[in-house]
Amino acid sequence: MNDQDQLAGSRKGGTNWKLWAAGAAAVLLIIFFVENSQEVEVRFLFVKTTTPLIFGLLVAGILGVLIGWLAPKVRRGHKAERK
Repeated sequence: MNDQDQLAGSRKGGTNWKLWAAGAAAVLLIIFFVENSQEVEVRFLFVKTTTPLIFGLLVAGILGVLIGWLAPKVRRGHKAERK
């Protein structure tokens, strides 16, 4: 029996930790949604609205990801223009 056969056999019989991690993350995400479902007042510039807290958190998170992804690209562009 070679090494590949041993690895294939251990994969079939072992537990799939990625599946367990994804399941645990899904359960935690559901708990997070349920616990943050209360209505909150959100003010941004001249807009004032009432929305579930989770939507405000999601918008803030998405904006944070976009800014974190976009800022290095813009910065690299400015450095390239200087050279």
